[in-house]
Amino acid sequence: MTSSQSDTLFVQAPAKINLTLAVRGRRPDGFHELESWVVCVDLFDDLALRPSSSFQLEIQNDDTIPTDERNLIHQAAHAMASRAGIAPNVGIQLRKRIPAGAGLGGGSSDAAACLIGLNNLWDLNWGIEELAAIGAGIGSDVPLFIHGGQLVMRGRGEQIERLDREIAGWAVLVSPSIHLSTADVYAAYAHAKQDRVAARPWEANNLDCDGVMGDLFNDLELPAFVVEPALHRLHQQLDGLDDRRVRLTGSGSALFAIFSHATDAIAWAARVEALATGADVFVHRILPNTKARQI
Repeated sequence: MTSSQSDTLFVQAPAKINLTLAVRGRRPDGFHELESWVVCVDLFDDLALRPSSSFQLEIQNDDTIPTDERNLIHQAAHAMASRAGIAPNVGIQLRKRIPAGAGLGGGSSDAAACLIGLNNLWDLNWGIEELAAIGAGIGSDVPLFIHGGQLVMRGRGEQIERLDREIAGWAVLVSPSIHLSTADVYAAYAHAKQDRVAARPWEANNLDCDGVMGDLFNDLELPAFVVEPALHRLHQQLDGLDDRRVRLTGSGSALFAIFSHATDAIAWAARVEALATGADVFVHRILPNTKARQI
């Protein structure tokens, strides 16, 4: 979602949760073959982009995030400028709300928002597939945020299937002060033995948060618990609380549960806050496709 005021363009970057995540082996390029049912939620980082005489990036609310070439926004702006054959002259202010390193896709979403914003700011008028292709060169999750809404991503994240059918409801996100290395989680996965055939609950006749929660899964969950036993202990505390199943999103460290009704989500979140000492607990609406980002 974009808006403008004077010469400044504002873009929102939503968080995501992986309702399912199946790892289907390693690809020849070294990445893992994935299949994941993904939804966005109304937890947003905010980007403000304006014309500038040089590239500038300012980050508010998190001084641990680098502003140099390690930052995906930096990479996105320079990749976009290189492809357009222009200088990356833009000033970007990022206001962080999505916890970093939590599996909620904040960095990738910020990069996607940057690409979308620059497409408008620089009057490039590139289509969604071209932006997604640039995004795929920056990070595996960037294309899903270019498309937005509710979808299934495959491959290493570059293959996107937009879903016509939607699941409506609310997500309670539990973000502990634990940072997991994605590489370490995948290394632990490589040593695990998992023979389960991955289900596809997005194909169910009735897509209902309360009904589908028990069918959600994440192949990286147990490996993440091996890497970080404290996360495992937190999951054991919360999973089954009020008969509600709890899952990990991405490679962690955020946990989530989904609800059909906001009142149930809020009540459950209050109980979690009393148990999950030191963790941030959020309640957010699952975004429908009508709220998907417009290029």
